[in-house]
Amino acid sequence: MMSRTEKEPNRSNILFILTDQQRKDTLSVYDEEGLCQTPVLDALASQSMVFDDAYTTCPICTPARASLQTGLFPMHHGMLTNSYNYGNMVQELPDSPELLSRRLEKEQYQIGYTGKWHLGTGAQAVRDDSYIQKYMGNIGFAELEAEKLSVPTKVGYTGDDFPGHGFGGYIYPQFKEYLASQNREVKIENILSGNYTSHQAGEITSGLETTIEHYLVERSKEIISDFSKNEEPWYLQLNFWGPHEPYYAPTEFLDQYRDMEIPPWKNYQGDSPNKPRIHDVKRANDPSWAQFVPYIRHYYANMSHIDYQIGRLLDFLKENELYENTLIIFSSDHGESLGIHNGLCDKAIFMYEEICNIPLLVKQAHQQTQNRTAALVNSCDIYSTILDAAGVTDNERDGASFLPILTGEKQQLREVNVTECSGIGSILFSQRMLRYQHWKYVFNAGDIDELYDLAKDPGELSNLIDDPDFQEEKVTLQLLMEEWMEENNDNLIFEYRYLRRR
Repeated sequence: MMSRTEKEPNRSNILFILTDQQRKDTLSVYDEEGLCQTPVLDALASQSMVFDDAYTTCPICTPARASLQTGLFPMHHGMLTNSYNYGNMVQELPDSPELLSRRLEKEQYQIGYTGKWHLGTGAQAVRDDSYIQKYMGNIGFAELEAEKLSVPTKVGYTGDDFPGHGFGGYIYPQFKEYLASQNREVKIENILSGNYTSHQAGEITSGLETTIEHYLVERSKEIISDFSKNEEPWYLQLNFWGPHEPYYAPTEFLDQYRDMEIPPWKNYQGDSPNKPRIHDVKRANDPSWAQFVPYIRHYYANMSHIDYQIGRLLDFLKENELYENTLIIFSSDHGESLGIHNGLCDKAIFMYEEICNIPLLVKQAHQQTQNRTAALVNSCDIYSTILDAAGVTDNERDGASFLPILTGEKQQLREVNVTECSGIGSILFSQRMLRYQHWKYVFNAGDIDELYDLAKDPGELSNLIDDPDFQEEKVTLQLLMEEWMEENNDNLIFEYRYLRRR
């Protein structure tokens, strides 16, 4: 019997580039007045389908990343918050035939992975916590006791295993060995920390070649080179730890922003008084704008550096005549706040666009021009789309392939889209955010709900949930939420009905 590759010799290679905690307005294709410089991604966008309304399934790293690997909502794959955090049902991503890696493997794709994983074996960081050491002892996590460890090479990928969160990626022995082989060392100086919750920023003064981003691109080139020796098509997922904090930026890019004036976000101030009290958990000790500016400069510089490194990889593809026959997907797991709404930090607990609405660029093989769509898509759809592009017809789980949108066969996949959150850190807090047309409704169990008209109030400053002029819209969206919960087997529907629909 002929192999699938022999039957379909022109199947595209697939490159999926994923950043961590990136605001979509760092790309000029989403914000023409933006200050962040990303010329490589701007050029990629000029040859891509640009998605204006792509949403993460959850504005937290582990749940969103598990959705990309499983095609399931967090409530269905069980990784509800960051792995080895309170409130998580599953700590290690289970290996199964439905994983993206296993399904691509079955289609005779060569599959590679490097960079951030955050889907398993992060137990030691928890055990090192002083509180756990004092009160809970040496926890016997069920998955570890059963030796169900999850890292990329355990679930079929060729490439690198970077277990746990990674804290920027600079802690791993593979990176340190790489530096040693190059007779280099990384120097991070001029550290900023303090007011901005637990976040940290710093300047890499040892050169671009000493950065984790440079290393990841070198590893990607090595993996692709090995794959290119064979006839089978390949899939590579390159996962940057940035621009997520720690905001470590090289001098070469930090220089672009040192003296740049950065005005406050349009939604930095002006909130209506009826905002959920739970948001204060993520508010800076000193929410004054001047406290955020240095961190934003480092964040922008970090993103500009990632853009440069992506350019090195795309140049490599072009030099090796691989670029044109490669489907390229660029996105982020979720967004970032950086002081919005009077000093909010990090992500989760609030459902604003800056953390839920993610960048998504998709360049089809041989595409030369830009297209744009307002179709509502989410992280689970990326899973289905990758499989669809690989020739898998049975590709739907909780998401659906948006390949028909890329080809012009469809304009929309759905009328409503929902992002979920179950809390972060030691706070367990159930939320559902529903987007319908230009409306956004947020169900906050145990706090006030939110209703925003994104057409008139894109900054989400005015919560209309109690406004007598918008009660019809509120009821409409609450009914849509209930319908979505029922259709998608969301177990929160029982509490939702009790609290909002009885």
